[in-house]
Amino acid sequence: MYTPKRILQKILTGALLLALAMCATVFIRENMDVKDPEQALPSFSILVNDEVRITEHSILRAGYEWNFMTTVAKDTPVYTSSQIRSLIYPVDLPPSSRLVLEFSTKPKTLRVQRAPGADLQQFVELADVSDGTLVAPSQPGLYLYQVECGFGWRGSIRYFFLVRVQQMDTTDSK
Repeated sequence: MYTPKRILQKILTGALLLALAMCATVFIRENMDVKDPEQALPSFSILVNDEVRITEHSILRAGYEWNFMTTVAKDTPVYTSSQIRSLIYPVDLPPSSRLVLEFSTKPKTLRVQRAPGADLQQFVELADVSDGTLVAPSQPGLYLYQVECGFGWRGSIRYFFLVRVQQMDTTDSK
């Protein structure tokens, strides 16, 4: 016969076993992620004018520090302007395109800088990008973006992407 004490005992035993299973699952997942930390990092893409998606093929993940339960994975190489230009291709955009930065895990901090002509020495920090929305320049040219995002205790990641703002054709075809 079930007494209130016996029912409470079964509920507590079930909750304890469920908590142990959850801890084991997290521990196993973390240990698998440590073996291939690049796969554990959040994915990043950019939506242009609500139509075209720039994927990780046109984005350079330039470094990261990522914390796991038992270890820290670091990959923080230093790149020159010419190395970045050889590693990523510019994405052609119309002037003043709307860029929405999308992450599979929302970053706690987001910092975006832009340099004209893919020159790493002339970065200017863009204001008010905390919502992940940017507007491309209206002037034609090549622009390099650096995106630094922090994910709290988990770590941080740095990305580069290159856009080429196209000249608008102002001639009327009549």
